[in-house]
Amino acid sequence: MLGIITEYNPFHNGHKLHIEKSKKETNSNYCIVVMSGNFSQRGEPTLFDKYLRTKMALLNGADIVLELPLTFATASAELFALGAVDILDKTGIVTNICFGSENGNIDNFLEVANILSNEPLEFKQNLTHFLNEGLSFPKARINALEKTLNKNIDFLNEPNNILSIEYLKAINKLNSKIIPKTIKREKANFHSNKINGNIASATAIRYAFFNSEYNNVKKVVPKNCFDLIEDMSPFNTPTLDDYTNILKYILKTSNIENIKNIADITEGIENKILENVNSMSITNLIENIKSKRYTYTKLQRAILHIILNITKNDQQYLKENLNPYIRVLGFKKESSYLLKDLTENAKVPIITNLKNAKKQLDNKGIYYLNKEIKSTDIYYLFQNKNNNEEYRQPLVIV
Repeated sequence: MLGIITEYNPFHNGHKLHIEKSKKETNSNYCIVVMSGNFSQRGEPTLFDKYLRTKMALLNGADIVLELPLTFATASAELFALGAVDILDKTGIVTNICFGSENGNIDNFLEVANILSNEPLEFKQNLTHFLNEGLSFPKARINALEKTLNKNIDFLNEPNNILSIEYLKAINKLNSKIIPKTIKREKANFHSNKINGNIASATAIRYAFFNSEYNNVKKVVPKNCFDLIEDMSPFNTPTLDDYTNILKYILKTSNIENIKNIADITEGIENKILENVNSMSITNLIENIKSKRYTYTKLQRAILHIILNITKNDQQYLKENLNPYIRVLGFKKESSYLLKDLTENAKVPIITNLKNAKKQLDNKGIYYLNKEIKSTDIYYLFQNKNNNEEYRQPLVIV
């Protein structure tokens, strides 16, 4: 059984190709996807909600879609990967994971991941040496790895390659028996804003969508996905700026100690944010304070965590205890028997109906599920939808 970790923000031709190639690479007939909910790892609301993205995935090769809980989905690469791999491991039925990477060579990743998982003395000494020279931690780590391995590893500068390493570290940490594979990403660069041909990055597609370049979007997403997007017209999708007033309210009614307890609020970021609380928008606020020390993505993530009230304690608890449940967002009718296999083999409760969830979970499980429910209400505020939207949405079945 193949497992894939993704955001599908939005689902595009490259994702469909990834599922097809991954099934072939792992000799799998079925695919279970772990997908972020309504907020992404970059610290933004997703272009389309998780239910629409679930339907897109199920129409294009996925058999079951599971939700990556909010606290993992909006975290740094290490925690994001750990939470997602843990879900695949806890299904009890996933045997392989296949991720896209710019490098495409699993041996390169395994070599680096093993060093970072075990941290041999030579690596620790090299890391200390480069940190003492004043290098940033990411740069010092790459230099320490290169000195330890005695070869160039600049492939770690690519974002999907970094995630690849984190997936392998997570497999090591969990002592999981899941077999990792990787396939090389096709054509489009992760950060590219340009659409040429029929495959583009999700970044480029979001850029085209927000600039009303719908003909370009149509070229690079499966037809069934574009049909779903067209059905949404007139388009009403959120950006982080839609939550500016919420952020201002929170900042003006919270004391600084509460803000310091929020995940990713480090190195005095809270002071810079509070100094710029009257900025016209969140984008404007970030532009005012971003620097080499405070990168754009780090600031986005920190600000989103303020809005969603994700604390350092929330992240730390899940890092130590991991997923207390697995939530199913949708499945294919023809693969429905896999849901029975999942329920029988999973190491934690399987949530298919929120109304029954409280009977299945302990207090901590309920706490994190409630965070999910509240975050969905916040996501839909830009559409002025009612509360408890999660309870109105049935499982997606295609």
